[in-house]
Amino acid sequence: MAKQIDDADVFAKTVDVLLANGYAGATTKLIAEAANINEVTLFRKYGSKAQLVTAALLHERAALEGETPIDYTGDLAADLLGMVRMYAEAAHRQSGLMMLILAEVARYPELQEAMQVPFMLVSRFGQIVAQYQKEGRLQPGEPLLVVGALLGPVIVNTMLRSAETGLPIPPIDLPAHIEWFLHGYAIR
Repeated sequence: MAKQIDDADVFAKTVDVLLANGYAGATTKLIAEAANINEVTLFRKYGSKAQLVTAALLHERAALEGETPIDYTGDLAADLLGMVRMYAEAAHRQSGLMMLILAEVARYPELQEAMQVPFMLVSRFGQIVAQYQKEGRLQPGEPLLVVGALLGPVIVNTMLRSAETGLPIPPIDLPAHIEWFLHGYAIR
């Protein structure tokens, strides 16, 4: 009987090996060893290393969206808070993985597909922002840029805190951030 492969475990081990070794150093042999499977099995089941990275990101995104789906509700502040909470949770869970992929994508174009995963989430947020703009409840403008303004402070806070520099970087107060954001973008 063939050994059952736990996808979640393989994805977690993939992330661990990537974070420890960088993209170039995270060989499929190392990933297979960490996941306790054969390297040939890894290729057969997941394809290339880049496809495996993409699958790991998609798995995490599906888990996040299953826990806290983000949909338009008509409650502007609650929807924006849901977006930043989901993004902050994703950033916390994925630690340095997205930073690693961002840093490596220029050298390894095969990672461009993996970059589509966070873009899908940001694009979904953009659709919600566009709906509020259409209703006249948010300033007009490119929805993805508005999402960037919403998520930017969360991204910077996460980067600074995960760098473990010893600097006294407090966690971002997400409800206060939404309030400040709305002072700049809400139509009153």
